[in-house]
Amino acid sequence: METQQLIKAFTATVQASLHGLESLHSLLQTEQDAILGKDPARLEQLVKDKLELLKQLEYGVQARDRLQQAGGFSRGADGGQQFVDRVGQDPLSEDWRRLGELGSQVAELNNQNGQLVMQGQQAARSALEILTGRSRRDDTYSTLRRRGNAAASYSLGKV
Repeated sequence: METQQLIKAFTATVQASLHGLESLHSLLQTEQDAILGKDPARLEQLVKDKLELLKQLEYGVQARDRLQQAGGFSRGADGGQQFVDRVGQDPLSEDWRRLGELGSQVAELNNQNGQLVMQGQQAARSALEILTGRSRRDDTYSTLRRRGNAAASYSLGKV
């Protein structure tokens, strides 16, 4: 592939990734609102949309990696940075910088959403423990181990 074509194609993948990450950032903010608003139906659709966006982003990253390799650079962010540095075009450098920043923001927002979901799960478990009178350690089969004549009280080594 000719150098100018390679640069043009690489630039297009960076811009496509920027667009995808902007969409993902917006979706993650909406997801956070749905988590906080306890809207499971909306949340389910948002998760599906998020997975679709992630697939599209992955495709773009794979294409960019192939272009980097075609230009003699390694795959991944380091190879991309080397490619951008070698090209030396300000608009591409700015887009690449923005891509890194936005990627970090999206990762942080996704982590926050994950933490909110975990907190919600813990709150639900605590509520269930209170309502059922069962502690977390009481799983479905643990009561069998306490009965002396139960089959679960035997170990494989003692049978």
